[in-house]
Amino acid sequence: MKKIVILMFLLGILVLAGCKSTQDTATQGTTGNTATNNEDQGSTTSNPTTYTVKVTSDGFLPKELTIKKGDTVKWVNENSKESWPASAKHPTHTVYPGSGIEKCGTSEQSKIFDACRGLKTGELWSFTFNEAGEWGYHDHLNFPGSSGKIIVQ
Repeated sequence: MKKIVILMFLLGILVLAGCKSTQDTATQGTTGNTATNNEDQGSTTSNPTTYTVKVTSDGFLPKELTIKKGDTVKWVNENSKESWPASAKHPTHTVYPGSGIEKCGTSEQSKIFDACRGLKTGELWSFTFNEAGEWGYHDHLNFPGSSGKIIVQ
């Protein structure tokens, strides 16, 4: 009986050790700036970070963001108009691997780089990048003109 109690105790410690919260780094700057997490340049899939891209009347801020594989980006609509962040290329949304607008409304929707709908003012949408590369994206509802890039290392 003591062995079971000790085993359960150790298992509980392992579970708690694995439950780290992600650090939310709000990005600020002007159009064209590349935002990076200054506190943890070594972020990897074992230590993911969440970054914020603001949707404004001037477009996405920052326009370009460099992250690590396994990090998450959340888009927050601070504009008075709805915004639909999605993988480039308009209108198919197929640049990010496995993505495509035809997958909106299906069981694959949660796996694609596509909000699949307009975000109202104050709403947010998040996506975790598991593929390294440079991924262009756009605002499907306000295209052309509103675009950005996520660089995944």
